[in-house]
Amino acid sequence: MAISHNEEGLVTNITTEDGDKAVFEYFPATTKADVAKDRARITVTDEEGDVNLQLNSDSYVEFCNSIDHAGTPDADEFTWEMEYDTEGHLVVMKRSESDGEITNITYKDGDVVKTSTRYVASGDLNSNDEWEYSAAIDYTTDNITAPIENKGCLMLFDEILDVDMDEMIYAYYGGMLGKATKHLPLVGHYTYNGEDSVSDMYFTWTLNSDSYPTELVVKDQWDEYRCTFTW
Repeated sequence: MAISHNEEGLVTNITTEDGDKAVFEYFPATTKADVAKDRARITVTDEEGDVNLQLNSDSYVEFCNSIDHAGTPDADEFTWEMEYDTEGHLVVMKRSESDGEITNITYKDGDVVKTSTRYVASGDLNSNDEWEYSAAIDYTTDNITAPIENKGCLMLFDEILDVDMDEMIYAYYGGMLGKATKHLPLVGHYTYNGEDSVSDMYFTWTLNSDSYPTELVVKDQWDEYRCTFTW
């Protein structure tokens, strides 16, 4: 993805390698009444509609709904609800897609140590679970005993934390989904329905002279791929 900013430092658009684009619009709050209204919008060209963002007092997304490009609710409207802790970390995400899905994110000393996502076919998140998947994240290994500072504020929700964001991933790169982890993840342990399909992934980072990540190598028992970052 290529990320563009305006003179104020706000993200204006994100373009993927396939040519798809997420365009950002901002609506500053000038009165107290404005705070409860939609404060930003992201138009994603590879989707059927836009997403409207309601922000909290820290300018983080607390509610989002999808609309079509004409500005009316989608027939298959999706919503997201976000909750944050007192330090500004995203701790809960509820999605209406898939009939009902809730993700809980657990932090320790500023780092994500666990994520857990439950899917409920009935849409009632208090009913019995259909399935659950979780991730446990380590920031040290036998060879790397001191955590690596996350100077670039990277937080790869889907690729590392096993959190499926869909269009909301663009909001993170717009600075609207809370604070990043203090350190870079090194190992992920992934579990489906408790004991089923347990797997591990290993993350190797290359840093430049300013300690910003320039490359990430992701490796599991089957495959390996790379991500590069330009600052």
